[in-house]
Amino acid sequence: MLHFGKVLAHGFKPDQAAKDLYVSDFDNAAVEILKNRTYKLVGAIPLTDPDGNFTDTAGNLYVATPSGNVIQEYAPHSTSPTFTYSYGMSDPVGVSVDTQGNVYEADYSPSGFVNEYAQQSNAVAATCSPGGQVEGVAVDTHTDVFVDYIASTGGGKIVEYKDGLKGCEGTALSISLAFAGGMVLDKKGDLVVCDQGAAAVDVIAPPYTRVTGTLGSGYSDPFHVTVNKSNHLAFVTDVNDADVRVLKYPSGADVTTLGSANGLTIPSSAVDGINAVY
Repeated sequence: MLHFGKVLAHGFKPDQAAKDLYVSDFDNAAVEILKNRTYKLVGAIPLTDPDGNFTDTAGNLYVATPSGNVIQEYAPHSTSPTFTYSYGMSDPVGVSVDTQGNVYEADYSPSGFVNEYAQQSNAVAATCSPGGQVEGVAVDTHTDVFVDYIASTGGGKIVEYKDGLKGCEGTALSISLAFAGGMVLDKKGDLVVCDQGAAAVDVIAPPYTRVTGTLGSGYSDPFHVTVNKSNHLAFVTDVNDADVRVLKYPSGADVTTLGSANGLTIPSSAVDGINAVY
């Protein structure tokens, strides 16, 4: 298994970024840009080993890059980074951003931790180690931070840090995963979590005591999942099948599958701009 708050550029409208799907591709060493609906390849951002990605409410794109130990931030429609987060990183595999523009890094390194950075600040504002190799991070409007990880004792776990990472007062959820992958929150506050080991995408509704549903089926190794702002589409990357499943949300019905015909080789994460933090 492979393991805001900013002022918009002049003339940029929030819905313009929603015309693009950004797909991190391990093998092509790029974030490929596909036009939504047609999913035609219209551009690329050269970037070695891009992993998890995210777009904030202003349409800025964030990409975690393990080989460079960085998270790059890109302004809407830009292919050159506007800022690089790197301090304290060891193996960044996932990223999320809250409504204030704070950036959260999921670090898979042997020690496993999650870092928080203020917008365009390369200083660690907070860091927490849940007890294993971190795979995914998601944050809601109350700055509750959810982290999934591969526990040192085996299996996947999820921890919730209410009101943020300060103090690292996390509560372990009574959920067990075979092998944790990427995760995201939907507008109802449901956690949507890739379980790579079980070849499933789980849906966990509040109060997060059990798996309440699944999203789609037929996966081989679901790696990252995202949900678009309107919550009508989900994007699941499968590294073993080398594709991106586009699904109706929350039903999980197939819309289309993106692969080599769309210029993809080994996609790791796909994000539809603009996303929202709920």
